[in-house]
Amino acid sequence: MVRAADLDDAPAIARVHVETWRTAYRGLLPDDFLQSLTQGHYTERWRRGIGDGASRVFVVEDETGVVGFASGGRERAGEEAYSGELYALYVSNRAQRRGFGKQLVCAVVASLRDMGLSDMIVWALRDNPDARAFYEHLGGVYLRTQPITIGETTLQEVAYGWRRLDDVLC
Repeated sequence: MVRAADLDDAPAIARVHVETWRTAYRGLLPDDFLQSLTQGHYTERWRRGIGDGASRVFVVEDETGVVGFASGGRERAGEEAYSGELYALYVSNRAQRRGFGKQLVCAVVASLRDMGLSDMIVWALRDNPDARAFYEHLGGVYLRTQPITIGETTLQEVAYGWRRLDDVLC
């Protein structure tokens, strides 16, 4: 079940956030950096993010509770060709390949439409082939690559875009 997140979801979102970073980015980011991520820090970050109303945050639950989340809103980096952005999408390893990621993206797409936005961009690490394949499967078109620094590590991130929200394969 996908639903809008509320402040009480912040700890569960933080748990999924830290868990998925530690698994998805193992080998891309230093182990000590990944181990330094704390649920407490991310709980406060997500409480602020949900509370300020600038982004739309959604969670997906199964019988065990929250297993994934997504957030989106107005494009944040000044990409002139795109007004909307999928900021984050993470689903616990144990809950992947069950359609939850697609459901979360579709919830963000609907919220972008409600905000009067008509297109969307998303960024993924270049060396994260699963994320890239997922966005391509949803109809995302490769736009460009740029460097990103996470902690003390510089990686490459790839942008995918949908010129019309109707082009997202929901």
